Amino acid sequence: MASNITTPACSQGEAEAAPQLFNDWFDPIEIEVRDRAREFIEELIRGELEAVLARPRYGARRPEIK
Repeated sequence: MASNITTPACSQGEAEAAPQLFNDWFDPIEIEVRDRAREFIEELIRGELEAVLARPRYGARRPEIK
C-alpha cells in the first residue's frame, strides 16, 4: 500500500485550460449550419404567422339564412 495511485493536480489544470484553446476558433461549417437553421425557423414562423393572419377573426358569426 505504499504506491500512490492518484493522478497529480497538474493534469486537472491542463483540462481547465483546454476550453480556452479554441475560444477564437472560426468554423465556417458551423456558421453555415447556424444560418440555414435560422432561415428555416424564420420561414416556419413566417408561414405560421401568415396562416394565422389569413383566418377570419374569432367572434360572433351571423347565422346563415336558408
